[in-house]
Amino acid sequence: MGLKEGARTIVEQCLNVSADESVLLLNDGNDKDLIEALKHILDEKGCEFHYIEYETPENHGEEPPEHVAKEMKKHDVFIAPTKKSISHTEARIEACENGARGATLPSINKEIWNSSLQADYGKVSEISREVYEMIKETTKIRVKTPSGTDLKIKINPEYFHTDTGIIHEPGGFGNLPAGEADGAATETKGSLVIDHLPQDRESEGLKILIENNKVQEIENKKDKKLEQKFETVKGAKNIAEFGFGTNPEAELIGTVLQDEKVFGTVHIAFGDNSSYIPKKDEKRVEAGIHWDTVCKKPTVWFDDQKVLDEGIPVFKD
Repeated sequence: MGLKEGARTIVEQCLNVSADESVLLLNDGNDKDLIEALKHILDEKGCEFHYIEYETPENHGEEPPEHVAKEMKKHDVFIAPTKKSISHTEARIEACENGARGATLPSINKEIWNSSLQADYGKVSEISREVYEMIKETTKIRVKTPSGTDLKIKINPEYFHTDTGIIHEPGGFGNLPAGEADGAATETKGSLVIDHLPQDRESEGLKILIENNKVQEIENKKDKKLEQKFETVKGAKNIAEFGFGTNPEAELIGTVLQDEKVFGTVHIAFGDNSSYIPKKDEKRVEAGIHWDTVCKKPTVWFDDQKVLDEGIPVFKD
């Protein structure tokens, strides 16, 4: 399968780019073959586009350079198949507030490009919207896993959205490949055992005790990247997100972009929640990282309704 089909999915199905729109392509050192495929499809459509490459940031969630942030506001559409995520940055938020619509594809590679990226987004959208409608009626979520996670999470549905892969309206935003219903946790307590952390696989197995929506203690310290971020990055201990994967084509491969979308999993993120919570809201936390850990075979309740039973969806007919 050629790379052009994945590029066509992004440009035509997901973003519905028209010939009279200006497009910004961003890259921070990721595979240029993917950029070339996007350029080819945009050329086919007769679109005006601008390409910027910048130095790879250290962490997901770091702000891009100032000149990049300014350019994002000037275009109708932005596409960012970067190494590090800009999904939860002020630059991305402000670009969308300015009317730009866009897709981020952090850590995208050819394996993802030629597989889950090209999912049936009609199906992904159907599942995502069904989960989101349930979340809208939920105030408390509980997550348990065979490895020992037992979390109680309070949420405000106003801080949630759904990631369907269909990004056609001005100001719209999505993460591709798509497939999640996600938002900010407002109060989390309990224990979280790290099953799968794409950014730091060596931290898997850590048992983290959480109270007042923050990491309080680590029972079996390993002195790996995650623990170091907790100590060195302001806001990293914040419980930033609860997400519910909704892409049936996604499988765990060790890349957060795809792993957080796997249908039958949920994920908990540490660090920045500013893409979910409005400015001046006391629950808003800005941090230099946003790291997602995926819970394997979770049993999940939305209030009193069980929606996953050890990873098996039980909310659908």
